[in-house]
Amino acid sequence: MVTLKDVAAKAGVAVSTVSYALNNDPRIPEETRYRVLQAAQELDYSGKSGRKHNHSYLRQAVLCINSISGLIYPEIVNSLKSVLNVSNCELMIYVGTNITNVKWMDGLFVLNSGVPTEDIKEVVSRRIPVVVMDREITCDGVVNVTLDNFKGCYSVTESLIRQGAKSFAFVGGPKTSFESKKRYDGFCQALADNKLQRKNNIVLQSDFTYEGGVNVSRFLLECPALPDAIVCANDETAMGIYDQLVERNLQDKILLAGFDGLKPLTHFRYVTAKAERKHWGAIAAYSMLQMFDHVSTEQNIKIPVDVIEFY
Repeated sequence: MVTLKDVAAKAGVAVSTVSYALNNDPRIPEETRYRVLQAAQELDYSGKSGRKHNHSYLRQAVLCINSISGLIYPEIVNSLKSVLNVSNCELMIYVGTNITNVKWMDGLFVLNSGVPTEDIKEVVSRRIPVVVMDREITCDGVVNVTLDNFKGCYSVTESLIRQGAKSFAFVGGPKTSFESKKRYDGFCQALADNKLQRKNNIVLQSDFTYEGGVNVSRFLLECPALPDAIVCANDETAMGIYDQLVERNLQDKILLAGFDGLKPLTHFRYVTAKAERKHWGAIAAYSMLQMFDHVSTEQNIKIPVDVIEFY
């Protein structure tokens, strides 16, 4: 039985090139496509990949995330799919960090801080367009569609200051997280602009999860002097901290803030920053479609973030 490898050897190209050429991928030069088709015909290759739809090339975009349980993902995924599907493009979800090993993708969305930037650039070198949603990369073939993390956390912190907070704890995500760093920068700038000392504040790292918030609070609540307010880099971590405050009967004594716009399940004083996630997904999807069509698009797009105060 003739295989793709046989066709690649006869045409003098890589196996992946054969696959793309047989699926009418527009990235393959016409002369290369002709050589592959000629080799396949001579070898009587009859394999079918199933990647045609209504006689036109069905593109496949991959969204790389670090978990399927994150509360922010459903709206983003649905928005990406709704835009891509009407343009003959399907969306696949990949949970993991080894994106260089992902096969059969025409475009890549990255919303996973665990993916090395070097691997993203390796994907771009294969002429696969990339939209990153969790960092900023200066590289041809990459569009950055990120939240305005700095402004969002700046505004959240200012809200707590207006409520009387003077001492703070900041609970960020992993040190490698671009989003956490930008949110911390916004937090620090808000303190500076309001002439509040930063040196006595507590700064801790977590993993953006509820359990991470629980673990951080176990240390934080043993400190000799409790802060007036705790600013978290995301809402899930903040909810873990809140439950520990309730156990200590401190929920009315310490102000709490997060990021992502999730509404608390119980009523208490809480501040968060929210972006319209459907808007975020749609902008990312349309940016990818523009790249597919080789249309010039803005390389750095900021999604606005609004502050929400719950009482």
